[in-house]
Amino acid sequence: MLNDRENILSALREKPLKVHEVMKRANVANEEACQSLLLKMRDEGLVKFDIHKGRWLIG
Repeated sequence: MLNDRENILSALREKPLKVHEVMKRANVANEEACQSLLLKMRDEGLVKFDIHKGRWLIG
């Protein structure tokens, strides 16, 4: 779980990504797990979601 968080953050450091792109770069197999982790990270202020473009980015 902690490793997935680090992988997601390192993937988003390059550029804002959609959920499926985050999953590919961070090697997260389960889409639901990836989305729930992104939402938790959003609540913590680590990442943000651009609703207009549908992309996640570093907060």
